[in-house]
Amino acid sequence: MLAAACAAFGQAVLDESQLRRFRAAEQDFAAQRYGAAATAYEELARAVPEAAELHAKLGLSQFFNRRCDRSAPAFQRALELHPDLPAARVLLAICLSELGRYEEALPGLEQGYANPPDYPGVKRLAGLELVRSYLGLGRPAQAAKVTAELQIAHPDDPEILFHANRTYREVAVQAAFEIARVAPQSVWAHQAMGEAYESRQFYDLAIMEYRKALEREPGRPGLRFRLGEAMLAQAGDASQADNALEQFELELAANPSHAASALRAGKIHHAKSELDKALGYYQRAVKLRPEFAEARVALGTLLLDTDRTAEAVRELERAVELNPTDASSRYQLARAYRKAGDMSAQKAQLAEYRRLQNERRQLDQRILLGSPPPNDPGEGESPGDSQ
Repeated sequence: MLAAACAAFGQAVLDESQLRRFRAAEQDFAAQRYGAAATAYEELARAVPEAAELHAKLGLSQFFNRRCDRSAPAFQRALELHPDLPAARVLLAICLSELGRYEEALPGLEQGYANPPDYPGVKRLAGLELVRSYLGLGRPAQAAKVTAELQIAHPDDPEILFHANRTYREVAVQAAFEIARVAPQSVWAHQAMGEAYESRQFYDLAIMEYRKALEREPGRPGLRFRLGEAMLAQAGDASQADNALEQFELELAANPSHAASALRAGKIHHAKSELDKALGYYQRAVKLRPEFAEARVALGTLLLDTDRTAEAVRELERAVELNPTDASSRYQLARAYRKAGDMSAQKAQLAEYRRLQNERRQLDQRILLGSPPPNDPGEGESPGDSQ
């Protein structure tokens, strides 16, 4: 990024010994030996303290060495000596954001994002840090706007998708607290706080907020479903399943088209071996939402376990069509093919199931910092966490 300026500078300013040291540093930098390059640039910057380019190269080396605490002062000194270094200004702002100095970072990030220097990747990186700074300064709407723009510009970028997931969750939580601030007793505030608590797995608090919301608006669509979901997620209380079932049924009574409530009610009856009731709810969920892949998997599994194999195959094939990357539907379809005597089709589905599970395990290993993967299930075992 700064190589052209430094090349001309090196020939004009450094003596022969310093020039050899500078060229060695350049070679280290090119070979990604950023620590060694930074050491050399730092020595040269002390010898020629008024050379802005040396401070800029020192900052860049420390930046790539992931030492923003050392990179930021070098960029600051370079800009004091030579204000017309736009790349250094953006990188300084990125470092300040990484160090949590959001107010200081914001002007440089906004400028670097709106009018980035002509270098690949700078706008993207400035955008990611701009989102971080907006969130750190309590500006969720601006963070969401930049996040959406980054997703449009880079739809298949996994880092941007990761940060989008985190950003939108944080935006939702901050928005919930804003609702609670401006209208603390409203149904909106209690539902928003309930969803915020639920997203952070504070289920007792979520249930309390949902109940307060229902006191203010008992017929609010979707609210009893959210209450039932929080009850189901609450650990260590077996009675909560019956309480949740009551909420799902109440939701369906008030909102007969709520397919997710029908599915959840069916699963609770299924777990209690009340198969006729479970079947009715599963069929209702599929009828309400024909593209509801999870409901078709549940229905197909129940049909398979009650020896209605041909019907099960149809439901599970449709579930796979709707969501080809869902491992559990592949597993259940493999079971159905085996029961139907189609061993070739079973083999193909098991192979795809194991491939999807392997991808999931690799992701889990990265998230959990290397935890060992479980073994593949055999015929008759449950697919485990893929369900």
